[in-house]
Amino acid sequence: MHRQDAWTQPEDDLLANTVLTHISSNKTQLAAFQEVGERLNRTPAACGFRWNSTLRHNYYNEIKAAKDERRNNKSSSKIRRTNIETTEETEINYMNEIDKAISALNNLRIEFLNMQETIRTQKNKINELTIEIREGRKEYDRPIASDDLDTLLKIIHRAEQLGFPKNIKQYKEEPAI
Repeated sequence: MHRQDAWTQPEDDLLANTVLTHISSNKTQLAAFQEVGERLNRTPAACGFRWNSTLRHNYYNEIKAAKDERRNNKSSSKIRRTNIETTEETEINYMNEIDKAISALNNLRIEFLNMQETIRTQKNKINELTIEIREGRKEYDRPIASDDLDTLLKIIHRAEQLGFPKNIKQYKEEPAI
């Protein structure tokens, strides 16, 4: 018994050749499946399934050769592209790159100068704060209100001369009631 939708040898060959061609020309396998699907009136998914489940294993060496061919084509196309570019286009590209580099360097220079100014300002602030701290320490290091203390001692001495008792605890005040 034979299925109506079974793959024939010519269909397998078409699928394999198309996929290998796509691999060597740096196109996707999906594009190959779509192309074969249209020609054989099958879905790209059916073509992909047939390739991955059955055919791919039989074409290992051919796939490798197609990939090698693709690599060789890439390097030769780079050489061709390089030869096609004119000297003028290359010079324009170089000039654009140089302009970008100069612009970047100018921006860095401006940023550097701004940073230098910021550093200078911060150093001045640090110096001012250091001076304030030193002056504050001097105030805390000197005797507490030495003028006031001298005045208080003079008052106490004068009170003693006037007969103010040294021991205040002897005299108790009696309640007024």
